[in-house]
Amino acid sequence: MKERTDPWVVLEGRHAVEGAMGGWWDIVGVLAGEHCEWEPPDWSGLVVIRRDRKTVEATAGYAFHRGVIGLARQPDEVADVHGLMSELDADATVVVCPRLSDPSNVGAIIRNAAALGAAAVILGSEGASPFERKAVRASSGALFRVPVRVADSGQVLRCLKAGGFRLIGTSGHKNATALTQLDGVEGRVALVIGSEAEGLGSFWEKACDCLTRIPMESGMDSMNAAAASAVCLWELQRLREAALDEE
Repeated sequence: MKERTDPWVVLEGRHAVEGAMGGWWDIVGVLAGEHCEWEPPDWSGLVVIRRDRKTVEATAGYAFHRGVIGLARQPDEVADVHGLMSELDADATVVVCPRLSDPSNVGAIIRNAAALGAAAVILGSEGASPFERKAVRASSGALFRVPVRVADSGQVLRCLKAGGFRLIGTSGHKNATALTQLDGVEGRVALVIGSEAEGLGSFWEKACDCLTRIPMESGMDSMNAAAASAVCLWELQRLREAALDEE
């Protein structure tokens, strides 16, 4: 997959624009329908350009009904994985997605991470960008709440190892440890989610400290990447809490 070099992020709807403002993103313009009553707060300094609905839809590229569309720059720190590692807590959980191809899955995983207590999401530059429109839309505002970083797999792995993370990779292998039976979940943990078509691949399977599988009914051996991330994050959180109760 070709690496995305476009620095622009399209913000669809007032909630996305407000989320970007709250995350102190650099918003360079906002377009709204003539009958849209939304106004940005005075402190934002934003000026809303108002046009008729057909013009807004032509700009958006499809029948757009959210009333407001914005354009922002990607955050400057998007590639600084090492700096992020130094800021995270000693018991942080991060989600690592080296090569996802579906931007909707990327956005949904960022949303799951924000909802289920992950400290950050780290994506491989070889995969879909979290700043594509489908990803921004699927994140439902979580993109502006949880730290997201993008770098090549080698750099991501070096930073995780240097940061003292235990890498837990999701797998469909029968010999992988069942998710409900995982141990050693204390401290810094990185949940590594493989690609939709190929899973983790040999590079990340070898890099992970352990592989885990989600127990499933007979005849099923995999789940959608976003769904798997939610199940794994929820169970990791439960296992952490159980380990603390035993101390």
